[in-house]
Amino acid sequence: MKTKKLILSLWIFFILPSAVYSNIPTHSGMEKNFKEAWGKNFPVPYTKLLKRDLTGKGVLVYKKTPERTVYIYTYLVFLPLYTENEEVAKEIPGKGREVKVKLFYEPSNPSEKFSIEFTEFDEQYNSKSVVRWIR
Repeated sequence: MKTKKLILSLWIFFILPSAVYSNIPTHSGMEKNFKEAWGKNFPVPYTKLLKRDLTGKGVLVYKKTPERTVYIYTYLVFLPLYTENEEVAKEIPGKGREVKVKLFYEPSNPSEKFSIEFTEFDEQYNSKSVVRWIR
């Protein structure tokens, strides 16, 4: 009887949460969405994705309300320097800078599921909300 309870409790604590979070994409799985969100929001493309998961902790899960959960992905991209020639952006080879970017994924938002911000990474979002890391 104790063995059944032990197996059941282990299943509840280890297997069930992994099944719930298994549908959350990883950083590499979100790259396609990252490119699409970038193209929709910014007029010039980045040239190279240098690093995924800047903190090494995984995806940050931020609960705004019990119904609204936001997943935050971090990337480091190389953004080249551009000049404008007759209304056309032209890349200057070899010049540019590395930019830290956060991709926000909010599955419950019907209009904009993805948004991008250029900010330093900060884990302090709202002390009243639930913030945790998942891989």
